[in-house]
Amino acid sequence: MKLGVLTHPLYGNYGGMLQAYAIVKILRHCGHEAYNLDYEPRSYRKILHSPIKRLKEHFRIQLLHCTWLRPGFRTPTIPQIAIGQDFETKYVPHLWIGDNPAARLKEHAIEAVVVGSDQVWRGAYARPMMSLPFFFLDFASQQVRNKSIAYAASFGTDTWEGDQQETVKCQQLVSEFRAVSVREASGVSLCKQTFNTDSVRVADPTLLLHADDYSTLIEQEETWTPENPYIATYILDHSAPIRDAISATAQSKQHAVQALKADSSAPAIRDRLPISVTQWLRLIRDSECLITDSFHGCVFAIIFNKPFVCLGNKKRGIARFESLLSTYGLKERIVTEISDSAIQRVLSTPVDWEYVNTVHSNERETALQFLHSNLD
Repeated sequence: MKLGVLTHPLYGNYGGMLQAYAIVKILRHCGHEAYNLDYEPRSYRKILHSPIKRLKEHFRIQLLHCTWLRPGFRTPTIPQIAIGQDFETKYVPHLWIGDNPAARLKEHAIEAVVVGSDQVWRGAYARPMMSLPFFFLDFASQQVRNKSIAYAASFGTDTWEGDQQETVKCQQLVSEFRAVSVREASGVSLCKQTFNTDSVRVADPTLLLHADDYSTLIEQEETWTPENPYIATYILDHSAPIRDAISATAQSKQHAVQALKADSSAPAIRDRLPISVTQWLRLIRDSECLITDSFHGCVFAIIFNKPFVCLGNKKRGIARFESLLSTYGLKERIVTEISDSAIQRVLSTPVDWEYVNTVHSNERETALQFLHSNLD
C-alpha cells in the first residue's frame, strides 16, 4: 500500500527527525511504499520567506565562526532547518503536500496515512505548525481516513489541550480511523475520555529499530568523538542548577562534558552550531553516560544501553517520560530535584540491561503486530 506519514516537520529536532526516519523505514520493511509528508509550518514561514530575517540569521551564523568571540545569543534557526532538510533528503523518502494537502494526497495516490509519532496531538505544538485538526487528517478524504491509523501519537501531557470546537472536530475525525495507537499509557485514557475511542499503547517508532541499525546510519557520514571519556548532555531547557550539577558530576568522575545541543556561548566553535543527526547519535553511542531532559535522549540511551539520568521536564510534559521509563523498569532514573548528588546516585545505580533488552524486543514485536494487522 502507498502510505504517507504525517508528523511534525523535520526541522532541527533530533528525536523528531529520527522517529520519522524509523517509521518510514519500518513501513517499507513491512512491504509498503511509505513517504514522509512535507509541509511548511506556520512558525517558520517568516524566517524562510523574509529577506531581512534571513540576513540577520546569516550575520549571526558568521559571528559564531569567530574564534575570538563568544556571542551568547539565541542559536540561529536556519542551521537547524538545514540539518533537518539535509537528513530528510539523504535518508527519508518524502512527498510535498504543503500548498494543497487534499489535492496532493490525491495526486500522489496516497491510499492511507500513518499519523504520528511525536507530540502531534498536543495543541500547544500542533497549532504553530498547521492546526490541531490537521493532525487528525481534516484535509484527507473519508476514504483515506478509513484506511488510516495513528501510530504512537502523543498528547505530550496527561491532559487534552484542545478547545471545545477542536474537540468536537477531532472526535469526529478520529472516529473514522481504522485503528488508533498512542505512545503513552495516559494517552489511552485520553482517547477514551476525549474521543470515546479505543486505543492501545505502542512503542515510539525509534524503538522499532536496533542499535546496529543506527550504527549503520552513523557510518554513512564522517563524524567525530572526543578523545577522552566524556559525559554526553542533551538538555533542552538549561538552568543554573542543571549546569552546576552537571559540572560537579563531571568533576567528580573526572570526565569531560560534551553537549549535544548547540550553545552559542560555547568556547569550542564546533559546539556553537547544531550538529548533524549522525553526529548526535554517535555522541550518545560513544559516551560514558548521558544526562538529558529529552524524551528521545532517554530513548537512545535505552537503545545504546548507556547509563543515563532523566531530568524531569514538566514544561515539556513529564507523563511521556514516566510512561516510557516505567515500561522498562527505569522510572527511578528520573530526577526532579536537581543536584549533583541526585545525578550521581542515579548514575551509580546499575541498569539490568538484559531485562531492558527483553522488554525492548517484546515492545517491538507488539508494535509490528499492530502495524501488520491494521495496514495489510
